[in-house]
Amino acid sequence: MDLHKRNISGFTLVELLIVIGIVAVLIAILLPALSRANRQAQQIACQSNVRQVCLAAQMYAQEQKVYVGYLSGPSPKDRKELLYPYLKQGRSNADVAVNAVWHCVSNRFPETQTGYGFNMHLNFQKLTKIRKWSETVAVVDSGRLDNGQPTLITHCFPPSRPTATNAVRPEPRHHNSTVNVGFVDGHVEVHKMTPPFYPSATWTGNGVTDPNHPDYKDHIWDLK
Repeated sequence: MDLHKRNISGFTLVELLIVIGIVAVLIAILLPALSRANRQAQQIACQSNVRQVCLAAQMYAQEQKVYVGYLSGPSPKDRKELLYPYLKQGRSNADVAVNAVWHCVSNRFPETQTGYGFNMHLNFQKLTKIRKWSETVAVVDSGRLDNGQPTLITHCFPPSRPTATNAVRPEPRHHNSTVNVGFVDGHVEVHKMTPPFYPSATWTGNGVTDPNHPDYKDHIWDLK
């Protein structure tokens, strides 16, 4: 066989450009889907965390006869420390391990922003004072003050708390700006910052504290 007469086939420049174009189109199609799937996976992992924290708070409440709260004073104790015997994670607010149940996987600032905050209305309240457990907010994605500053304190204030106090609000850090919400009974729901969960991420409160008033906003955050 005459090697010099052999036909050598290969890609032409046009064909190569076509292949590159097809690959680019496929990447453009797949990347948003992969990104969306990643965000959904993060939200599911966060929901699992919230559920575990809620169940630990239930166990604490059953033993102590009051819901877990924040102890202020000369020797303050936050909920992380009080729930450590049940979760075996988070000895204090300074414990920000990213593989811990207290860390929201969508939280990009674990050292300056807590993963989850507790409904302040439940602070050391007797269980008999809590309205329907399945309809009362317990734990939410949280961690940022009204003034934009970060915080590691596991607080979350209801909508009517005025912004002048630098109250801590829910942090909608998940897909479509949603928040994972754990209720006292332990079940978890996904909510946007809209009623009935919360009027808005920037709502500053209307000063209405009477639960019978038509403008009262806190009905799933309150006691009986």
